[in-house]
Formats: sequence, structure tokens, C-alpha cells
Amino acid sequence: MEMMKAVVYDKPGRANGSVKEIPRPVCGDNDVLIKVMACGICKPAESSHDRTGSLLGVYPAVPGHEFAGIAVEVGKNVKHVKVGDRVTADNGVQCGTCYYCQIGLPTMCENFKSQGHNLQGGFAQYVLCKAEKVYTFSEKISFDSACLCELTNCALSCVDNCELKYGDNVAIIGCGSSGSLIAQLIKNSCAGRVVALDILPSKLERVSKLGIETILVDPDNYDKHENALKEMFPYGIDVIVDAAGDDGPMVERMMRLLAPKGRFVMYSFFYREPKTVKIEPGLLIRKGLKITSAPLQMYRFRDCINILEQGKVDPGSVISCVYPLEKYFEALDRVMNDPEVMKVIIHPND
Repeated sequence: MEMMKAVVYDKPGRANGSVKEIPRPVCGDNDVLIKVMACGICKPAESSHDRTGSLLGVYPAVPGHEFAGIAVEVGKNVKHVKVGDRVTADNGVQCGTCYYCQIGLPTMCENFKSQGHNLQGGFAQYVLCKAEKVYTFSEKISFDSACLCELTNCALSCVDNCELKYGDNVAIIGCGSSGSLIAQLIKNSCAGRVVALDILPSKLERVSKLGIETILVDPDNYDKHENALKEMFPYGIDVIVDAAGDDGPMVERMMRLLAPKGRFVMYSFFYREPKTVKIEPGLLIRKGLKITSAPLQMYRFRDCINILEQGKVDPGSVISCVYPLEKYFEALDRVMNDPEVMKVIIHPND
């Protein structure tokens, strides 16, 4: 039996996690075995394993759902991938037979499985994927960039739900890795003026270098950024995206800055109190506003690979640093504790 190194949580919690050797997956007739060259740390997902456990987690668990690498074994029934191809994969696996799968809502699959949660993930030297979930990409993009295809897919889902019309003015709250990718996608869409907001100058500087307007938020004085937005958009903002997910009062106040028929898109989960937001029904009705969310769908990987290869977004702009697999927990601590850090990449085969 061939072995490989992987991050393993025997049970939820840091005390139960380690980098150790486990059996290398065996490739079946309809599978692709990938040598993982890069895997991104997703703060919400990986911190859940490290604390109380992932919502979907089945333990022992190997985390990591943002990965890219080289196809080293290909099942005999697989035609679109060959050994040596540079590949990434959609981490979500649907049953295809439940009620929601059969009515075209696979994101709601009653038997949903996800690599990095209840299937082996990418913080390992090798990962096994169903062939239909594997996508090839060219040498135009690096493995570090390609492992952000999943995150780009989530960002693209958000943009789809903005229902952009030509010339729409857009504001994005939060310039973390997701917020930055969303801002870049919208900047390269039919939108008009695009502005990104954050409390950290370092994150605003990253998106500013990409030609996106920015506004620094003073958490002790919301009037400052609101006045700046009113000056930029005297008739209101057509679309506002919340990609921060940790400031209920700011969300409530930002909704008042929407233009008639404006859309507010909730992208991020709320990780801190308050977990609720007050909605003014009169405001919604008077202006004809729409509040919607962005399901994290995983069904446009080919589009996202094209976006990356065409330079529509710059993955390098959201990557803060790279660590080897052996230093996974050091890297995770930095992600969890350093607000300046954006995307951190692990190289399992360095």
C-alpha cells in the first residue's frame, strides 16, 4: 500500500489535527488521481475543522477544497483528461437522484458531499476525484492561480446574482480575497462605476492597483464613507454587495444608499454578532428594492478557467503567502489571526 502525507483531523479541534501519513487513494475506472501542487486555505471551512467541526464534516477528515495539480493516474473510462494534464476540480459531489437534483437544483442536493469535508480534500500529496469533476487548464496560469478557480466560481455566482445592467453603479463591502475577486469581475463587466470599501488600507491598496476605486471605512464613524458614497452616487447605488459579513449595522445603513430598483446581495456569512439584520419594509417597498443572496454554486469551472487564462481577474492580487504542507497549522494560525492576510496557499509536494 502506497502512503502519502496529509493534514488529518481525527476529530474536530486543533488537538486532534496533525500532518501524518495515510494511504494514497486508489484510482478507479471513472476517476482521476491528482498530485496536488497547490491548495488554498478557506478561512471559514478550515477554521471550522480546527474548532468545533465542519457542518458537513465526517471524521477523520482531510480538509482543503481549493486545489490544483497534475493528473498522475486516469481511469480507463476517462477521455477528457490524460496523465500529465494540469487540472483542478469542482469539490462538490451531488447524488443526481434526490428531489432537488432531479428538478435542477443540485446545490440543494439532499446527499451532498464535498471534498475537504466528508470526502478527502486537497491538503494532501494526492487527491482522488470523479472524472466529471475534473477540468484541465493551460500553462497560462500557475497552480497557485488555478487553485483559486473554486473561489472565483463562488465570486462569479455572486456577480450573476447582482443582475447587472449596463452602466450600473456598484459598491462592494469588504476587500478580502472574495471581495477582491468580486470587485474585479464586476469591474470587467457591463457595470459603470465600481467602488470597494474596507477598514484596512492594505486591502484597499491591492484592489486600487487594479484600477478599482476605493473608500476607507472608519468603524467609529460611518458618516465618513456614507458621505463619500453620496458624493460619488448622488442618485443612489444600483448594486451593493456585502462581502464582509461581520457588520450588521453597516449593512442596515448601506441599504438606505441604494438607488430605486437597487439590489443588495448578501455574499458572506455573519461570523460575529449580530447574526441578524433589521430590514425596513417601507424602504424596500418605496424604492422597489431587492435583497438577494449568492449561493456558492460550483458549476462554472470552465468559465472560471477561461476568466483566469484571459486575465479578467488577477489571482496573484489576493495571494498573501505560500507554505509547505508541514507548516499547515502555522499557516492556518496566520489566516485566523492576522486581519491583513488574504489567501494563503499550501504546497503539499514541495
